[in-house]
Amino acid sequence: MNTKDNNNFDIENDIEKKSLNEIDPKLRFDAFTAGIQEGGLRSVSSISLIVCYIIANINGRVTADNITQTMDEGMFANHFEVSDAISKLKKSGVISEDENGALTLINTSKANIELIEMDLPLTVRENSIKLCQKIIAKEKYRRENKVEIIPKNNGFAVNLNISDKDTDFLSLNLFATTKEQAEMIKEKFISDPIKVYETLIEAIFNNQ
Repeated sequence: MNTKDNNNFDIENDIEKKSLNEIDPKLRFDAFTAGIQEGGLRSVSSISLIVCYIIANINGRVTADNITQTMDEGMFANHFEVSDAISKLKKSGVISEDENGALTLINTSKANIELIEMDLPLTVRENSIKLCQKIIAKEKYRRENKVEIIPKNNGFAVNLNISDKDTDFLSLNLFATTKEQAEMIKEKFISDPIKVYETLIEAIFNNQ
């Protein structure tokens, strides 16, 4: 076996030193299934693999909370199984966590990612990456852009702000009749504030 083969870190076999039959997600259904949709992940090994897959594809930018939220919202895997998988992967040295909570897969060779891809459903792989990226973007928007909900006598004032350091690009005040409506405005804005800004600017300059 050459040096390259020796360095080919087999993630599947390293997760818990399982045999091939034990680690194959198609052959084991040993995970809790509460809260998952049809077609979700039902084996402990497949949940570990999806965690590794997400980290490999969003390297250095994804946290444990991002992954568990992705699995919860997409109903791809049980919340507690995902948390347990992340904890075990960190303890076994398969993944590392920096001071900001960002996770990194120790070895991200093409061969390793291909091994993971073969044992995970295509729809779960694609949808989990898309959803996780959306969650990370939304988290970034929450940090950088402010939304303030202020109770009024007959409703709620919703103040929306898009900022970059010391510059406010947009300051918009809306009125909502109920708290639920105010929260909905907040969530819609936070999900994509740039789209709100661009739509507003386009409407202003295209108004003949």
